[in-house]
Order: sequence, then structure tokens, then C-alpha cells
Amino acid sequence: MESQPPKIAELFVYWLVPPACREEVLGDMRERYHGPAQYLVEAASTVPSVIYSRIRRTTDAVIALMEAVSIFTAYAMAAWWLNRPMLIREYGFARLAIPSAIFLAAIILADAYSDPRKHSPLKPLLGPTIGFALTYVLELNRGWALPLPILAWGGAFSVLIVSTIRLAFPPLAERPQIASIPAFWQKLELLPPSFSLKVILLPCLILLVIILHLLTTLISHS
Repeated sequence: MESQPPKIAELFVYWLVPPACREEVLGDMRERYHGPAQYLVEAASTVPSVIYSRIRRTTDAVIALMEAVSIFTAYAMAAWWLNRPMLIREYGFARLAIPSAIFLAAIILADAYSDPRKHSPLKPLLGPTIGFALTYVLELNRGWALPLPILAWGGAFSVLIVSTIRLAFPPLAERPQIASIPAFWQKLELLPPSFSLKVILLPCLILLVIILHLLTTLISHS
């Protein structure tokens, strides 16, 4: 009987498990390995549980609600500005909820798969940027998709607003944990600023580049 799981199966599990708990999960599964079939069955039951547990650890319900409302409002503002009749005649508000849900899901998963050992001033922008790109790809050329100008402007506003929220209230994985104090109350404390001007300017410059690119794209299509 093989003492080690197949490399391909282990590599597959490695990429599915969030970085914060990869070593522990892979080590435990390697110790319990009895065969390829047993390994795949255990992976099918363990990996979803680990992802769900990591999402619960990295997601603040209050901040997620703020982000959800901000994203939906951004798309609603774009639709109201660019194509107001769509909101009433073509199930507009229901269609706005689809990219908003995709955007928020991408942010939550990006936080769950964020490596806590790696620190970067761009981390607050990672989730919103992935959300914008994923929403654009999934919505493009679909029958139920939003018109391109609304999708572009709504996504740009969402990136701007959500990134601002995340700079003010970093994800749970990026906050210093305080013993015996719930994470919800940590964000209410008036902590001294721990970032430099360079850390603030870099995400803002990237947001500016995204917005300028959207402006040139929309002007060329008009």
C-alpha cells in the first residue's frame, strides 16, 4: 500500500485549501492516507468545510453588509444615470443584484484565500479588483447582463467605494487580534494610524488608472 498520496491529488487539494491552513490540512490528510479513493473522498468532505470555516474567520458580517449595500447602490446609481427606463421596464433592480452578488462573493473568497503571512499595501484593492474583473467576465455577452456602460461605471464606483471601506476597516485577517474582545468591537476602537502616505497613495493611483481606462473605453464606444 502506498504511504503517500498521489502528487496530482495532493497538488489539487493544495490549491483548493486556503493558504492560512494548507500545511495543517495537507499534513493531517497525509497521516490518514490509506489509498487514492479514501484520499479523494476525504478531500471532498474536508475542503468545503475548511473553506467555509476560513470564510467565517475572515468575514465580518457588518462590513460585508456595508460592502453589499455599497456595491448595489453603485450599480443602481450608474443605471439611474445612464439608462433610467431599464430599472422599471426590464427587471432592472433584479438584474443589478446579479453583478452585486458576484462582486461580493469574489471579495469574500479573496479574503478567505488571502495569505496572512504576506503583507502588501495593495491588499485592500485585491478583493474589489478581482470582483470587478470576475463580474465583467461573467456578465459580458449574456442575455441577462447589464449594458456595458452600466456594468463599467457601476463596477468602477464599486471598486472605489469598497476599497475606501476596506482601507478604513481592514479585513479580519489583517487586523491585530485582541484577547477577549470580539472582532466586531475591534473596528470601533480609535487606533493610531499604522500606515504611511505611500500606502494610501498607491491604491488611490491604481483606482485612478482604472477609472481613466473606463472613461477612455466608454468614450470610444459612444
